[in-house]
Amino acid sequence: MTHDTQGGSNGNGEGPRQDPRFLEKFKEFGATSFAVEHRTSVMVMLVIITVMGALAYRAIPKESFPELAIPIIAINTIYPGVSPADVESQVTRIIEEDLSTISDLKELTSTSIEGYSSIVAEFDPSVNLEAALQKVREKVDLSKPDLPADAEEPTIVEFNFSEIPIMQVNLSGEFGLVRLKEIAEELQDRIEALPAVLRADLRGGLEREVKVEVDLGMLQFYGLALKDVTEAIQDENVNIPGGSIDVGDSKYLVRVDGEFVDPSVIEDLIVKVKGGRAIYVRDVATVDFGFAERESYARLRGNSVVTLDVVKRSGENIIETAAAVKAEVDAMASLFPPTTTVVITGDQSKKIEDMVSSLENNIVSGLILIVAVLLFFLGAGTSMFVAISIPSSMFLSFMVLKVMGISMNMVVLFSLILALGMLVDNAIVVVENIYRYLEEGWDRTLAAKKATGEVAVPIIAATATTLAAFAPLLFWPGQIGEFMGYMPKTLMVTLTSSLFVALIIVPTLCAMFMTLDGEKRPPLRPAMRWTLIAGTALAFLIIAGTNLLSAGLLAATFFGLWALYKFVLDGIAIHFQNRVLPRTMELYERQLRWALDHRFVIIAGSVSGFVGTAVVFAMFSLGVEYFPESMPPAQLLVDVETPVGTRAEVTDALVLRLEDELSQMNGQEDWESVVAVTGGGGGGGNPMGGGPSGPENGRLSVSLVDFQERQQDAFATLGAMQASVGRTLAGATVTVDQVREGPAQGSPVNIEVVGADADVLKGLSDGLIDVLEGAAVYQKLVGLKSDMDAARPELAVQVNREKAALYDLSTADVGRAVRGAINGVEAAKYRTGNDEYDIIVRLAEPYRQELEGLRELAVMADGGIQVPLLSMATWSVEDGEGAIRRKDQTRMATISADVAAGFANNTVLAEVQSTLAAFHAGMPIGYTLRYTGQSQDQDEATAFLGGAFLTALMLIGFILISQFNSVVKPVIILTSVIMSIAGVLIGLLVFRMPFGIINTGVGIISLAGIVVNNAIILIDYIDVLRERDSMDRREALVQGGKTRFRPVVLTATTTALGLVPLAIGLNFDFFGFYGSLNPELYWGGEQAAWWGPMAVAIIAGILIATFLTLVLVPVMYSLVDDAALFFKRHFTNSGDERVLDQNPQLDVAAAARLGESTSAAPVWEPEPAGVQRTRLEGIGGPGLTPVSEAG
Repeated sequence: MTHDTQGGSNGNGEGPRQDPRFLEKFKEFGATSFAVEHRTSVMVMLVIITVMGALAYRAIPKESFPELAIPIIAINTIYPGVSPADVESQVTRIIEEDLSTISDLKELTSTSIEGYSSIVAEFDPSVNLEAALQKVREKVDLSKPDLPADAEEPTIVEFNFSEIPIMQVNLSGEFGLVRLKEIAEELQDRIEALPAVLRADLRGGLEREVKVEVDLGMLQFYGLALKDVTEAIQDENVNIPGGSIDVGDSKYLVRVDGEFVDPSVIEDLIVKVKGGRAIYVRDVATVDFGFAERESYARLRGNSVVTLDVVKRSGENIIETAAAVKAEVDAMASLFPPTTTVVITGDQSKKIEDMVSSLENNIVSGLILIVAVLLFFLGAGTSMFVAISIPSSMFLSFMVLKVMGISMNMVVLFSLILALGMLVDNAIVVVENIYRYLEEGWDRTLAAKKATGEVAVPIIAATATTLAAFAPLLFWPGQIGEFMGYMPKTLMVTLTSSLFVALIIVPTLCAMFMTLDGEKRPPLRPAMRWTLIAGTALAFLIIAGTNLLSAGLLAATFFGLWALYKFVLDGIAIHFQNRVLPRTMELYERQLRWALDHRFVIIAGSVSGFVGTAVVFAMFSLGVEYFPESMPPAQLLVDVETPVGTRAEVTDALVLRLEDELSQMNGQEDWESVVAVTGGGGGGGNPMGGGPSGPENGRLSVSLVDFQERQQDAFATLGAMQASVGRTLAGATVTVDQVREGPAQGSPVNIEVVGADADVLKGLSDGLIDVLEGAAVYQKLVGLKSDMDAARPELAVQVNREKAALYDLSTADVGRAVRGAINGVEAAKYRTGNDEYDIIVRLAEPYRQELEGLRELAVMADGGIQVPLLSMATWSVEDGEGAIRRKDQTRMATISADVAAGFANNTVLAEVQSTLAAFHAGMPIGYTLRYTGQSQDQDEATAFLGGAFLTALMLIGFILISQFNSVVKPVIILTSVIMSIAGVLIGLLVFRMPFGIINTGVGIISLAGIVVNNAIILIDYIDVLRERDSMDRREALVQGGKTRFRPVVLTATTTALGLVPLAIGLNFDFFGFYGSLNPELYWGGEQAAWWGPMAVAIIAGILIATFLTLVLVPVMYSLVDDAALFFKRHFTNSGDERVLDQNPQLDVAAAARLGESTSAAPVWEPEPAGVQRTRLEGIGGPGLTPVSEAG
């Protein structure tokens, strides 16, 4: 076949390439043409993007989860000695009423306990924290005049979730806690000196204090009160400035320095002088520089532990910060006493490092698969032009992400993997079209301009539709929206970058270097050849100098791949391109022609398949889940809760028994550490897990080794622990659960009982728990409990106000005397160096251990009169009131539980709802029951994602209407989008995965943007063939499908292959392999469990969508076109109506061209693949025009 060209790819041939009329037939894209004509600038820009992108990637902070700025503010008010009901009515309600008027307030919750009110105001994440703080301060100031006079000033506390510890440094040893804490304090100072560390909070150990324990009998003997001892210490431990004195030329400062230099000085203080005799502190009390009473215990491997919670500064790289902390610990190791053990737990940096490594290796694996596929479809040389678009787009994206201040977290990293296969879509279409132009005889420069111009608008529209699919996710409300919002941001950046690369960089590279396969490439000039050899040798020497093993492995890999390609893959690729691909396209052509002849069969089959798939999925699916529930936990928790009022040492004795039970369990080779905490002063547990908050609570945190090192399934271990641990422990509630990753979620089972009366709420919550405990579903629940606190045992002192008034005493005077005697009073501070210690005055321990000890207590009245407490007050042992909790100004009780390992959350919740149906129906009037927590979050997410999907379809539809200036063609494309959901359902059924509201839902929205791309490219080219090449509709559909077969299959395949490693859970550490010959090959893992369902949904949907694009879209195009003809013929008064009636075989496009002049000279045009070309001699010059194949 002879082409009339100005020059082929080698510069030979002849033709009307300089004919303006000929060139005008082929569009150009201005930016592409400018880039091709200024190729040197483009190459320099490519180098800049590569260097700056690599630097940006290194500089972007790495973290496991995004830093979520959730504006939550607490307002705490102390109202001493007041019952919970009075605290609620006199403090909580007053402040709540003013706070409830604030706009953007999401939720208002409160807790009123004896002497204390706590209100938590949660705002929408979109609200600025500083603005929320200012609004809260204003409302609290308005409330202050209405609060009781003896209530303390409300304090406002903000929660900062970015200040979560990145690790816990636990120190233990076979020596005293005093020495252990001294070591920890020294390490604390060194860690806090690191620039990236905000602070290191020290927990655990023994707190020193100066204890002045007063003998009540001696006080009575000398006629003193506890207040006298306290005031004596306060008056002596002073440092009072006395001004200055001028003496001559000097000025002397005067001060009275009475601060204690040693605690023993306190014993010699004079309390009072009576009858000329001094009464010293030592006469009525003992002074000991000892330790405060322990309210908490912590152990690591049976030894007491002191913990440093390390908090990094916002925006710092978590991996580098953690490395600096570990280096500081190692540097100080030589100073530690023998037997000192340092164990780091909760190391977020290790988790993010593993996750970054896993996702980076997934990117490399996907890249290898993509390049392999491109090799077979396009050949080695051509595939490189597509492959180069991946790193170029990535580097450009890293630059933009760095400027936007987005960290490299798990959501961003997955988004990059999802974008990996999509990055090459535009480049595939451009490169494939340029290559086709070269095959038809165009020179490289013109081919790059004209071929890119032909597809520029369609790929811009295709990218716009993909961005439109993700755009609604930017407006996802709540904490989940903040968490998942990084996905659309990242995808928009990467896809826009890939569009830039496809339209600017790729055409320029093609114009410079692309040649046809089999065509001999011009040899490199000697200078260039030696430059490349020298550069390669220099790079090899640098790598060898750093790591000889890496250099050897890289060299072996290079020569191995070269040999594999030279002797194996090249022949297979040529066979595939010359034999397999043409036969496949011939088969596709026959099937497409058959489908066009049996259009209603195809439509009916597609609809039936869609409906049938939905029915089968509804019958045999694994149900619905909110977030992935199969993610293997990294930490297991055993929580123990004893009755309110239990002393810390009693709770700790139970924790010790649980430690012993754990030590006898199997599978401990998977346990990295076990940290036991009672009270709240220890550490080592999960920083997000809450942990013990009082002496009646304890926790054991079992940290597991990395996933690839585990011998047993973590869920099996969790199930075994839930079945055995704490079953024989009486007097306490034991709960075994896992630490859940991701954003904060409510409990899987969370029930709120709302009503006015606290006693009725307590009865209803207890009754509800009784119903569940007696039902079969109870075996599937873990940690079933109510937040209605049990009555706390208390010694209630009732003051007879009339008798007290006779001695000029008030209830407050009596209350302060009792509180000082039992809890003690901080009289002063003892300072030494940079440390200071409380001086606490209180009754000696024997008088505080017996309830009857109050009989001996006396209250000092004016004039030094001692009034026995017994003479003006009575007391009794009774149950105190529990806490009163409110939500949005309504009283409520919350009953919550987790779901046991091996059961689906939604399935168990449905059983709970069925079990409680009768209880719900029989509730008193005015009391309601509602299901909140995770189920409420799930309903909100479902509603949003449903709306987001419809919004995405409308945005996509609008872009398509603008692209095609038609309503019916967008309908065709959107139908294929909806039908592709069948592929998602099939994928979930085949891989036995539940439908995830978050991950699968986002996957479907992502799929919508991906599916549209190929349909746009196909329909746009069909329109080009009909308009430009005057093809009839049937041939345009067939030839358009054949021409776009390769890019459609390629884009779908590359997108799917980019996600395959993550979907199947393949982990191969390329960097570990080339660095230390340690590939860490394993299957599964946390990332696969988290993102696998979304990857499977997209892959399966794409496979079905490819069939829909190549077969169903042409069939629907044909049907819709016939419908348009029918409408024009019968419902319009078009001037072409008579022509259509006389020529019913003509389509609309052909009819529109009937009035065009036939005297114009035919011009040469590039032909779609598979269309025969013939020479035509016309009036204006030679040219080529397509001749359609026989029907």
